[in-house]
Amino acid sequence: MIKTKTLYLVLITIFFMKPFAGIAQEVNELNEVSATITNKSGDGLKDVLIQASNSKNTTLTNENGVFRLKIQEEDILIISRLGYEESVIYIDNGSLENETIVLKQFGVIQPEEAINISLGNLPFERITGSVERITGDELSDFPTAFVQEALAGRLSGLTSNYNDALPTAEGFGNSIRRQGAGQILVDGVPVTNIVLTPAEVDDVVIAKDYGSSFMFGTLGAPGAIIVNSKHGLPGGRSIKFKSRTGVRTPTFLPNVMNAQDYAKNYNTALVNDGFAPIYSQNDINDYTTGENPVRNPNNNYYDDLVDGVSTYSHVTGDFSGGNKNVQYFSHLGFYNTNGIESVGDGRKLTRLRLNNNVQIKFSEKGAVNLGIGGSFNKRKEPALNANSAFNTMYNYPANALPYKINDTIYGRTPEYGTNLLVGLAHGSIIEDERRDAFARIGLDLDLSELTKGLTFKALVGMYTLNILSKRRDPRVNMAEPVFTLNNDGSYTTTFRNYTRGNNENDWVRAGDRVDRSQFINANLHYNRDFSDDHKVIADVIFSNQEITGSQLVQNTIFRNLGLRVNYLLKQKYVLEGKLMNSPIRQLSQDERSKINYDAGFAWLMHKENFFAGTSWLNFLKLRANFGVQSRPVSQFFISENLYGGLGSGQFGINGKTSSGGGNIRVFTASGDIRTPKQEYLSIGVDFQMANSKINGQLNYFNIRNYDQIGFFNGFYAILPSNFSPLVNKGDTRFRGIDGSISYNNKIGNLSYKFGVNAMYGESYATEFDYINYPAGEEQRNITGNKGGRILGLEADGIFQNDTEVANAIPQLFGEVKPGDIRYKDFNNDGVIDEKDIHEIGNAPRFSYGVNYMMQYKNWSFSVHGDGVLGGDYVETLHWNRGTNNYTKEIANSWPVSNSLPKLTTLSNSNNYRNSSFWLKNAGYFNVRSIMVAYSLPQAFLKNIGVKDFSFSAASKNPFVISSNKDRYMPSRNKGYLEHPVLKAFELGIQVTF
Repeated sequence: MIKTKTLYLVLITIFFMKPFAGIAQEVNELNEVSATITNKSGDGLKDVLIQASNSKNTTLTNENGVFRLKIQEEDILIISRLGYEESVIYIDNGSLENETIVLKQFGVIQPEEAINISLGNLPFERITGSVERITGDELSDFPTAFVQEALAGRLSGLTSNYNDALPTAEGFGNSIRRQGAGQILVDGVPVTNIVLTPAEVDDVVIAKDYGSSFMFGTLGAPGAIIVNSKHGLPGGRSIKFKSRTGVRTPTFLPNVMNAQDYAKNYNTALVNDGFAPIYSQNDINDYTTGENPVRNPNNNYYDDLVDGVSTYSHVTGDFSGGNKNVQYFSHLGFYNTNGIESVGDGRKLTRLRLNNNVQIKFSEKGAVNLGIGGSFNKRKEPALNANSAFNTMYNYPANALPYKINDTIYGRTPEYGTNLLVGLAHGSIIEDERRDAFARIGLDLDLSELTKGLTFKALVGMYTLNILSKRRDPRVNMAEPVFTLNNDGSYTTTFRNYTRGNNENDWVRAGDRVDRSQFINANLHYNRDFSDDHKVIADVIFSNQEITGSQLVQNTIFRNLGLRVNYLLKQKYVLEGKLMNSPIRQLSQDERSKINYDAGFAWLMHKENFFAGTSWLNFLKLRANFGVQSRPVSQFFISENLYGGLGSGQFGINGKTSSGGGNIRVFTASGDIRTPKQEYLSIGVDFQMANSKINGQLNYFNIRNYDQIGFFNGFYAILPSNFSPLVNKGDTRFRGIDGSISYNNKIGNLSYKFGVNAMYGESYATEFDYINYPAGEEQRNITGNKGGRILGLEADGIFQNDTEVANAIPQLFGEVKPGDIRYKDFNNDGVIDEKDIHEIGNAPRFSYGVNYMMQYKNWSFSVHGDGVLGGDYVETLHWNRGTNNYTKEIANSWPVSNSLPKLTTLSNSNNYRNSSFWLKNAGYFNVRSIMVAYSLPQAFLKNIGVKDFSFSAASKNPFVISSNKDRYMPSRNKGYLEHPVLKAFELGIQVTF
């Protein structure tokens, strides 16, 4: 494991290298150059900063985009402007080759730009699959320390959600076309659980189908997220510091009842069930007045235990520079935050992040790329998990138990086992150190002397994750209070199940985790233009990734050997073919030798004669690809022989074992098991119109996952699940469309860009472990129907009296009384039962993102959001709560209103089941981020040697637009059963030298 001190030394060594041409030169005179800087639409760009590395001169463009600058005979120009990618121009003879310099604007298609896909680069116009790219600078307007979060709503086909909303353990999930994240690579090295900040990222490429992700092999089947970290630019040294500080508060907390309201409604529920009330009026009075807080507590957990405010700060420093032969980039980041609980020492997280890249050109024919970095995280928090704590706050009624019985003893009861005050402030504490590190070395060789157009690239990398945990278990005095009624009406308090506290406990190891991923990739690349009409790019790619870890049952190896040939005919037609062997070691030798394939086609239609002379069309590519690729399998052995003491043991796979003694070998997968496969069809179009102002893409995809391996117990009439064989039976499909479109324009000093992206998808199960219902009940089948359907009964209001119950169609879900839900007879058979279950709604199928960015003079503004349109979900918040707490909405239960059925303390299969009564609209729009920034004028900054100085204010998750106010709709369980998602407000400052 790389130590923090070592990483510091590496950073300092790189930073103080002198790879740039900073040595003073004898220069007798300077040459003046002039040019016009525009965007792709041809608009002249004002206030573009141009720096000459060797002459040290700087200037700005005028309102027409024109600049004049004195430079040396050999010099390097660095050109930068807000909203555009930084550009570097080499000057060898004291003059510029072109009078016009076109800057690359964020989000504008560059047909000839090389895109990093599938362990190699291809020009965008020759890619036969769907790819989208976003720069790290674009992601930096999202107030977050995590790239995964900043991607939300930015690219079509990519959905993002909060896996964990804890400030000290935030986790984000990204999924490509709802198939999972697939392969995640950082500078070519596969990684998991990595922390990446937007400040250290050059760009992120989403490879969505086999036209762009096939060569990643088995792990690339669902798509790939390709992250390229920043590299140094030639032309001197650049230093950038950024500091952001903010506060976070919950987006949503439940609105629950106090003790007196809970007692009243619980009494009502008991009466409805035919039982006597258990809370007297004296109890209710005590809850209201607070006179007997031990016997009749009235806890407000959110007020008592939750401060509601979490603070954080994030400071980064980027150091970069170099010359033609050596470039370097170093990123150093410090992040710290705390939790939102208000008692005890709380939750605390501190993170140090390092990322260092060096590129060395050691000859005209070769270069080396080096990278090293990682993060050191230290976390300290109560052992009571934050998700568990907020789950308890929601479920425990306000009168569950007293926090304290007296000054020295804390309370507990048999019914409610968690004292939140003890768990958060006086209980067990966990402290862990999470250390992840990566190292890589790449070699690029030009072999054109052997064969024209031949190059070789190799990369060796390693990623490690270590988590070291320790735990301390102090104990406080605890007891259950027992109250005895005296003759005078008072109560005597005694204790039972008393346990004495102990604060002398030492720290003990709580379990460690060690993961390691080793990776090697080699690419023999051939790029040859035989003529203007015949151009070939070919790659032979080998990759091997071995994953080991303390949480794995066995080591995992992913090995790929593939061939890709891309042929461009007459500058307009692209034909591409790929072959790949991706053996899965758990399967038989015959299965491991099979070849996967993909074929693609692209037609550059804008180059056809029938579009000649059209001014509105700049680029139009029609593309399609179809292929079959292996899917990864879960952890299992072909055979296993595990022995315990005295020759006996547990046999089978993890979680599916059987006991036996003696020498027994159990086969969990026979030679008949086939490789699970994914079949992928993708058809799409990329377009650019209106003088490069409109850019976008539209895609149709059809994904089939078949021969899925699993235990399909539903296929066997009588077979204990522990002895179920592994078989290939799963066959599911997902098809839909996704796309994006953006419009950018410049009007005087105002530049703006508006973009939307969307995805619609439908899933199907054509073969799976589901029940097949008989004729007349086909609507209940999952197999053969669309996925995401919500099956249930059609509700017809609530029974108001006994007469309505007596005259209604019989409902066979237990005894029905006034206050229960009435249902419709869907199949008109004169009885309401399971056969009346049918489709009543469906989960959301349409997701979208909206993004707007604007610059006016030195001001910039951006807003980003995402959401789902349409769709439903079944609201279960108010289903039978037993003795758990009630939300305030439950006070509107029948007969107060017809919005909820009558209260009950019992299970009620008539009311608490899927039906249209509980159906809610799942649609929402979540404003993910809003940022406004101001940069000091360049005319002022260039005179004081500062490249950029800006201030910013930003908000994250400020509000959600939804018809449902009782949920945080993007993550509906957050705030109830889990820690709430937090919204944030922050202030920032950035300075670049």
